Amino acid sequence: MKEKLWTKKYLLSVIILFAICLCSNIVLSVLTIFAKNLTGLDTYAGLMTSIFTLAALCVRFIAGILLDKFGCKKVILGGITLMMAAAFFFIDCKQIELAIIYRIMQGIGFGIASTGASTYVAKMCHPNRLLEGVSYASIANSLTGVVGPSIAYSILGANYDRFKLLFIVSLLICILTFGLMLLGKDVSIVSIENQNKEKETINWLILIVPILVLFFNSLTQSAITSFVSLYAISLGFAGVGMFFSVNAIGMISSRFIMNRLVIHFGEFKMLLLNSLLFFISVYLIGQVTRMYQLLFLALPAGFATGAVAPIVNTFLIKRMPESKNGIANATYYAAMDIGYAIGSVVWGIIAAFSGYRMIFYLGALMQIVGVILCLAQMKIYRLK
Repeated sequence: MKEKLWTKKYLLSVIILFAICLCSNIVLSVLTIFAKNLTGLDTYAGLMTSIFTLAALCVRFIAGILLDKFGCKKVILGGITLMMAAAFFFIDCKQIELAIIYRIMQGIGFGIASTGASTYVAKMCHPNRLLEGVSYASIANSLTGVVGPSIAYSILGANYDRFKLLFIVSLLICILTFGLMLLGKDVSIVSIENQNKEKETINWLILIVPILVLFFNSLTQSAITSFVSLYAISLGFAGVGMFFSVNAIGMISSRFIMNRLVIHFGEFKMLLLNSLLFFISVYLIGQVTRMYQLLFLALPAGFATGAVAPIVNTFLIKRMPESKNGIANATYYAAMDIGYAIGSVVWGIIAAFSGYRMIFYLGALMQIVGVILCLAQMKIYRLK
């Protein structure tokens, strides 16, 4: 008999993860505009993303240790509290220096809360349905890529000038998320039957390639997240918020079919094919001249990047001991954070000197590195 996945505790864990990611994604794609409004510089626009991801990165592994010691509930509540404080301070923020401080606080809170929430979701799944459980949770995460920017652009209006109202809405979502987590049942990272087992070692050699593929995926995705809005505005396109909606639809659709494809073709072959698809999509984004072209390319780009994340996340959880679930999720998020942090800074510098199109050409090139790594891994370990 197939084990039940959609229990009340699993559903609540997915909703909590969705809410935490929404707290972040509702401002993620528009804070670049907020920073440029304050300073008039693209470099500060990219910095708003990079400092957020760097702050989250710095606490990922600390969060993993805290999860082992205190359990999921307390750690997640602590992270959400920091996110609430940052959202509150942003409401009357008028200086870029203060905005940077608040963004760092927001990144630390998100790093702690999201690492805890992802681990919480994994613990709510039956081991035999882990890939499905992680994939559906990833769908919830991806949905915030639709809901977040859509809410943000609707609130900001055509002139992108209602940021105070946006930050108030962000604060209310954080408060609601905190309340939901209070309803959740706490869990320890290690199940009782495995607490006395001998410690297992981690084979980092087989893990390094999927980690690097995720890193390059995030490096390229950061170009889209941080600069596609400014790129579209520079080309005179209206309704740029639709790009993120279509992009997220692509991400979500990949989650429904990727499980079967991975079972049939194997993890590394699917990582390779999706890296190749992402390369083609992002390269063509750099050549668009019409809004409909940008929207068309948003779908395959979203599909490709949406497929990579759950494959890598599940691979790490399965290949690490159960006692290291927190570390597995911390590693997963760290790979993404480093990609976003480096990308946001580098792409901002490139945009200042070479324009927005060059960002997407170079971002596409990063995916070829992922393809080469997958081919090498498949040959060395004879994996599929």
